[in-house]
Parts: sequence; structure tokens; C-alpha cells
Amino acid sequence: MAAKQNSGFRVICNSVLRKNLVNLKKYIAELKKRHVFKAGLAYLIGAWVLTEVSALVLDTFAVPPYVMKTILIVLVIGFPIWLIFSWVYDLTPEGIKKTHKSDPDTLKSPVINHRLNRTIIGLLSIAVVLLVVNQLRISTNNSENKAGNRTPDEIATAEKPIELIAVLPFFNSKSDPETDYLGFAMADQIIGGLVYLQNMVVRPSASIRQYEHQRIDPKTVGEELQVDYILIGNYLKEDNVIRLNVELIHVHSNEIIWRKPLQVDFQSAFELQDIVAKEVIAGMNVQFTQKELSRIRKNIPHDPLAYEYFLRSISYTYTNEGDQLAIKMLEKSIELDSTYAPAYYHLGDRLHRNAIYGSPNSEEALRSENALLKALSLNSEHMGALGNLAMRYTETDRIMEAVELTKQILEINPNSAEAHFSLGYIYRYTGMNDEAIHEMEKAIALDSKNRVFRTIIITYLFAGEYEKAIEAGRLFEESAFIFEIQGLALFKLGKNTEAVEYFNRVIKLDPDTGEATVSSSTKAFIEGNPEEALSYAIQFEQFQIADAEAWYFKSFLYGMQGDKEGCIRCLRKAVDSGFFNYPLMSTDSYLDPAREDPEFQKVLQKAKEKHLAFKERFF
Repeated sequence: MAAKQNSGFRVICNSVLRKNLVNLKKYIAELKKRHVFKAGLAYLIGAWVLTEVSALVLDTFAVPPYVMKTILIVLVIGFPIWLIFSWVYDLTPEGIKKTHKSDPDTLKSPVINHRLNRTIIGLLSIAVVLLVVNQLRISTNNSENKAGNRTPDEIATAEKPIELIAVLPFFNSKSDPETDYLGFAMADQIIGGLVYLQNMVVRPSASIRQYEHQRIDPKTVGEELQVDYILIGNYLKEDNVIRLNVELIHVHSNEIIWRKPLQVDFQSAFELQDIVAKEVIAGMNVQFTQKELSRIRKNIPHDPLAYEYFLRSISYTYTNEGDQLAIKMLEKSIELDSTYAPAYYHLGDRLHRNAIYGSPNSEEALRSENALLKALSLNSEHMGALGNLAMRYTETDRIMEAVELTKQILEINPNSAEAHFSLGYIYRYTGMNDEAIHEMEKAIALDSKNRVFRTIIITYLFAGEYEKAIEAGRLFEESAFIFEIQGLALFKLGKNTEAVEYFNRVIKLDPDTGEATVSSSTKAFIEGNPEEALSYAIQFEQFQIADAEAWYFKSFLYGMQGDKEGCIRCLRKAVDSGFFNYPLMSTDSYLDPAREDPEFQKVLQKAKEKHLAFKERFF
């Protein structure tokens, strides 16, 4: 009985299925008879053609984007309406008539079929033409983008390979403490002018200071600095005249490209920057634009004594004592001449260094920022001031402003190593660690001897590449900062004995600095003195460092000691002040003692939100 019921059910199902298939075939046949498929295809091709034509026309006349959006919306809405229309109506020689299914004579005729075919073929032909035109337009735009809408001499400039040059401190032919400062100061000023040339990378002043007051072998020094050309010379100041003998030497061939004697009144010493820059450009056959050359000439001092104070300030070394002496000289210079942008830039730079590495306090950090802003008000394209201010903004939760300043530098000189490093610095603060390493390594590839670039070792440390942090530190001159980060990298690797050795070097070199305090705290922790370690952490928190990243190090020290409250307090300050390296914060095991605390999670969530917002905007 059940078998009969199942058999009957299958018969009914098969019958219904066959009936549905028959109906579907009839429906499809009806669609074909009414040419709905062809009408739909014609509509889609026509809509695409209309879209392409609209894009070309609207782009030409700079019509607002919402017009194009409106056209697209209308075309999308019109498609189903067109399909219904083609089903219900027929376009005949007598006009539009309603099609009746029951009347075969009223079905669309072969004439209509031919019309649709011709329409489709015509639209396809237009589509092919538009595709060709659009491809040519894209190709043209790509060519224009490569040229960057530049003038012919700028385009020619881009085709010239980048040359590397070092301007060494000039040797005083008649050594005198009253005039020895000129050797380094004049070289620094020439370097400051050459940085505006896109097809030349000039080693920074910090890289060439080690050759001050020395007679050198150009080929040896050129190989040490990894450059193609060396500019060397000697000078003599007698009465109110500076006599300068300059040589441009090609390192690889050891050939003297040119040798020239120059003479200027001491009151016009600033003219040497422009004179020597022109000779270097000609001797190296570097192509340049008039705009680049005009940037070199922008900074002209108006008081000879003020300029002398300025040159003396430049000659002081980058040490805590040197920074203090330089600040005093620059303040004297500005008192006499308040219109010279480089004086404000160097004052801002020295104050910033003193606020970070010397006796940290927020007042000097603010003075530094104001000096840099003043420099830019006098010369909006001063690359040193732009870069230094970008760094300052990065450290104080003004990331977007920092990015804009860095972009401005790259517009002035796309091959600026400082600008690429500045981008890397910004990326480190925002948690884009891989991108930070990429930009910083690009900067070092352009200028491997720039002392400022040594902070790449922090980037390696934060990215968990501890061996690289240690190795990269060896590329730069030994300092308390280098030893501190190398020690922390060794500590992270579990090499505590070696880490303590590095921390001892820091404490011996600069016992009263932030680096020494961090080193002392970590060393005490390793040696099993938690109370001493915590006291140093508390001491480090008292340092008034206007740098968000420093607060992360403070949080790290408290977390290492298991002080949840201190760890969370300092981490919150770091995030609120602009350091939101979320990947680092979410994986640093030394923050684990506070990690489960709800307040810690709130801070971490805020860092994550800021990190993702930055990533979404710029990547």
C-alpha cells in the first residue's frame, strides 16, 4: 500500500515538474519573441556608453561629483523599467503599441529584431571607440604624472642621477681660537644651501664634524662617507677679509674637478654659501631649476655681528654643554638681527635637544616650538625648521600637522632623506612599525651618515627586531642614547649580563640624564633590587620631557616593577600625548602586570582606535 502511495506521489511530482518546465520554456520563448533579452543588452551597452561620455564631459568642465552619481542612479533605476516596457510595448512604424500575447500578429516583427541588432552593433562600435579614447587618455595622464606638470628644465632634472657629496670643514691656514670656528660654520652654511637641490644628496653637518681641524685624504674620507664628491679647502681671515681656497674632488678617480680661490669681506661672509653652491653645481654638472636656486638665496642676514654670533653658535658640538653655549650665542644673534630665519631654526633645534637630552622641562620645549614657527614665518620653505617642527608635532599629539609638514618637505625635495626619516618617525608613533622601518631605511640609504637617523634603533626595538637594533647602533657614533637602546634590546633578548654592561656605559657617560635613569632602573631590576628599580622609575617620571614616546618608556619601567597604577598612569599620558603604537602596547610582556586591569584596557582601546583611524586615513 505504501509503495503504491509513493509511486503515485512521484507521478504527481513529475507531472508538476514537466508542466513547470513547459511553462518556463514558453516564458523564455515569449521573452525572445518580444526581444526583451536584446532590449536589455542594448540598454546596458547604451548606459555604459552614456556613462563614459558623461565622465569625459563632466571631467572636462569640472562638474561636481554628485552629477555623475545622479546619472548612475537614474540608469540603475531605469533598467527594470526598460525591461517591463519592452515586454509590454512594441515600437512599430505606426508608433508605440501594446503587445498582446494572445495575438501572434502583434508580436514584435523581424523588422524590430533587425532594428535592435543594428542598435546593439552601433552601440558596441561606439563603446570600442570610447575604450580606445579612454586608454589613450589614461596613458597621457600617466605620462603627465611622471613629469609632474613640471617645466622642461624640471623634467630634465629628474632624468639626472642623484650625486652624493660631502662638504668638509675648511682648514684654518693660520690657526687662531678667534677664527677657528669659521671652518665648520662655513661648511655648515654651504650644506644648508645644497639640501634644496633634488639631484644631489649632501651629507649633514653632524656627519662631517669629526674631520674638523684635520688635514685629510679626500679619497679615504670620501669612501668613509660613501660619497661621489668631496668639497675641501682652507681659509685665512686677515683684518676684515676671508680668503678661501676650495677644491671639488671626484672620489672614485681622485681627480680635482676644479680649484678656485675666493675672497669676500667678512661682513659679506654669507655670500660664500651662494658662490660655492653655484661652483659645486657647475663642477658636478648637476641639473637644477631656478626655483631651487632661489631657495638657496632666501636667507640673508642684515647685521655682521649678529651673523658672527650665529656662525659661532654653529661651531659648538652637539653635547649638553655645547647646546647651552650655542643657545646663548643664538640669543645674542637674534637680539641684533630678528629677521634671520636660520638663527631661529638653530635656536629651536638646540632648545629641542636640550629639552630631550639635557635638563628636560616643558618650558624649553615650548620655546623651541615658538622659535621654529618664527623661522618658518620668515622663510616658509626652510627645510630644517619644517623637519624639526614635524618631529615636535609628532611628539605632542599633532600627528596630522606633522604629516602635512613632511609632505611639504617632499614637495620641495622628493629626495630629502630627512623627510623620509620624519615620515618613519611619525609612523613609529602611530604604530605603523613596518612602514616606519621602510621609510627610515630609505632615509639611511640616501644618507647613511646622518646622526639624527640613529633613532631607527628605537623603531627596530618596538618592532621586536632586537638584533637589528643592536647592529644598527654600531653604525653611529657611540653615545649614552645608543648604549641605552642597545642595552634594552639585549634585556629583551634575555642577555642580562651584556645588558648590564651597556647600562653601566650609559651611567658612566651621562649620569644625570634620562638615559642614565632608565638604564639604572632596568639594571637594578636585573640585579634583583626592586625597590631601587622603582625609585629610579619614579625619578624618571619627574623628568619634564615633552615627548609622548618618553611616557611609554616610563610606563614600561613601572610595568616591569609590577606597579599597575604607575604603568597605567604613564601609558594613558603617552596615548593622550600622541604616542599610540598599539601593536607594541598589545604585545609588550612588561606591561602584562597591568594588562587585565579595566583601566589599562580602556587606555589600550583608545590607542587602538587612534591607530586604526590613522591607518584608515593614510593607508
